[in-house]
Amino acid sequence: MRRRPKNRATHTDGRRKYAAEHDGSILSRGDSRALDRQSLSHIAYERLLTMLRSRDLRPNDLIMERQIARDLKLSRTPLREAIRRLEGENILERQRTGTLVVKALSIEDLLHIWLVRILVEGEAARRAADKILLGEVAVRDLDVLRKRLLMVKNDKQRSAHVYRSPAVARDLHLWIGRASGNPVLASIIGELRNRSELLTVRRVPDRLIQSCNEHVAIIDALVAGNGDDARIAMQRHIENIRHYTLEKMGAL
Repeated sequence: MRRRPKNRATHTDGRRKYAAEHDGSILSRGDSRALDRQSLSHIAYERLLTMLRSRDLRPNDLIMERQIARDLKLSRTPLREAIRRLEGENILERQRTGTLVVKALSIEDLLHIWLVRILVEGEAARRAADKILLGEVAVRDLDVLRKRLLMVKNDKQRSAHVYRSPAVARDLHLWIGRASGNPVLASIIGELRNRSELLTVRRVPDRLIQSCNEHVAIIDALVAGNGDDARIAMQRHIENIRHYTLEKMGAL
């Protein structure tokens, strides 16, 4: 009887090896570099947004790419990708001379943004509540967000939380966008929030508490799976933001 060599690979073994190497479970070197670049671009994007929210970059400020790259300790390639993304979101604006500046928001711009947010985020909240009711979305994250909001509301040292409250609110609004199950809605919500956050009006304690209460009401409606209540609570909240901001700007 002829014995089969132990170390001899069969055609089947070769096909299995080829399949294992080409089924997508092993990233090529090029794929890995692309993912690293995408990750760095996202980091640059988030850091630029932080600079915009903190007013390190203000409306009409010139975007000095080399200086920003040095300040953020990032290479210019991911920074350029982040800048192009913000330009596409109408947060940065290229002038006729070719220079890039932070776009200034007019009251008219804000009115348009708020109108769309009322429609879009109200619908996202309704859809998210429906998915929670059907058991398609877990509410664990909402419980955490609710606790964070109550901490902000009940803490007597308001000054420390004036800056923390918008972050909790942002997390909630973005969570609702994702939970709606519609990626286009989620993308629109994120972009519109980024633009509206370029104009901040310092919140007095009463408005801070009211904002926390409004967000808690949204969460309670979501957890209950009540789509209509979630939609109404979200729309009322954005309308209150609109009214408060315009009042502080003297536009009412």
